Amino acid sequence: MPIHARHSLRVLLCLAALLALPGLTLAQDAASGTAAGPQQQRELRRAQIQAERQALQAGRSSDEAACYQQFAVHDCLNQVRARVREAENRLRRQELQINDEERREKAAERRRSIEERQQEQRQNLQSGEKPPPMRATERGNAQTRAQQAQQRAAEQQHRAAQQAQEQQERQQAEAQRASESRARYDAKQQKARERREQHERDKAQAQASGRKPPAPLPAP
Repeated sequence: MPIHARHSLRVLLCLAALLALPGLTLAQDAASGTAAGPQQQRELRRAQIQAERQALQAGRSSDEAACYQQFAVHDCLNQVRARVREAENRLRRQELQINDEERREKAAERRRSIEERQQEQRQNLQSGEKPPPMRATERGNAQTRAQQAQQRAAEQQHRAAQQAQEQQERQQAEAQRASESRARYDAKQQKARERREQHERDKAQAQASGRKPPAPLPAP
């Protein structure tokens, strides 16, 4: 029997075994006239995925063993392993899709529950009824959340103040460095002017007395 045919047979056998388990068959629902709900349908799809995964794991060894009876052993092994990887990836994508559907449904249920409670509270307020007193656990949770919110706000304010102080210190340090650099530059320029003036005076005195004039100043 070809490898693909054996794999398909294993999938069907595993699926039939799983569907025979209580809670995983649609036969009872059909007999009672009750349609399977979304959660039951997801469980059935998960059972199908599990059946195919078990078939893959059970058949991989036998398929690889069959490859050693063929002439092109490596080509056969590569085909078997590629098929298993492709099937595993496909099953994983199906599982992710099922989990995503389940998360969306639960999120929608939570939103509906919150909206129903809010609607009930609004109706009670409109009818003049007082809201039920908050239980001790709810009060404790509310106080804890309020304290945590205050703590986070205080930490944010502290970080903001610290960042502002660090920024101010950096600006002051930069201004100080700029001032010191400017002062060094001005002092250097003043010394250069004084040297030029002294050189001009020496040159004039040498010319007046007939002496050899001083050597020119080096280029700045």
